[in-house]
Parts: sequence; structure tokens; C-alpha cells
Amino acid sequence: MRRYRSVGGTLALAALAACSGGGPAHPAGWSPVPGAAATWSTMSPAGAESYSYLSRASSDALQDLASEQAVDTVQKYRGSRLLRSIPFPACPGEAGLAEYSLPGGRLLELAFAVINGKAVTPEYLRPGSVAEAPAAATALRQAVCFSL
Repeated sequence: MRRYRSVGGTLALAALAACSGGGPAHPAGWSPVPGAAATWSTMSPAGAESYSYLSRASSDALQDLASEQAVDTVQKYRGSRLLRSIPFPACPGEAGLAEYSLPGGRLLELAFAVINGKAVTPEYLRPGSVAEAPAAATALRQAVCFSL
């Protein structure tokens, strides 16, 4: 597992941050949630969708982070059920993606990566009847893939 970004990846992220106004990767066009740090939302015909970005210091390997996230998720979302956990499709080997069904028919996509000594764990929550929003999928990829 790489714990560093290449110079090219760092430059790409810097360019992306400059274009998006800086801050963590988030879905384009979504609104910040007042009072919630690094959380954005939008409304779909079936209900609210939300995206949150978390980052903390970590020396874990990707596999260890995956295990931590599974435990944390089932504790945070009582009654959740893991649907699948896979290498993140846009950058396998750099990040992972876990999908959970939650009570009330909601779905949770949780991406995770260890980048430069930080665990990055963005979450995308949506009604189960709504297809994945392209803006949310892009934000998840931008948050966890080392080289864009």
C-alpha cells in the first residue's frame, strides 16, 4: 500500500482544489449543512441525500482501516447490513469502498483510504430508491484516489 502521493498526483489535487474553491472534496452544486463540519446535502425526489468528509491522523494500513470502518459503521448506524466491500473501482489498491443498507431503506457508501498519514473516510447517504448521484461519486473518487 502506498502511503504517499506522487508529485503529479499532488499537483493534480492542488489544481482541483484551486478550481473547486479549496477545502475537502464534495459534490458540486450541493449545499453545506449549517452547523455540520464538512457535510453537504441535496434533495432528490425520494428524499434527502448527504455527503460528509472526515480525515484524521492514522498510521493504519488500508486493510486495518477497512476493519475499523466496518465496526464504526455498524455501531453508528444500528441495524445496518454490509452489502459489499471492494477495492475502490476508480483506484484499486489505493482505497476501498463499502456499501451498507440502513434501516428505513437508505443506502450508505463509505470510501476509505490512508493518504500521507491520514485516514480519509467520506460517506454518501441516499434513499435506496435513488441512483447514485454523479456529483457524489465524483467527490468520493476525488477524496480517496491518490492520482486523479
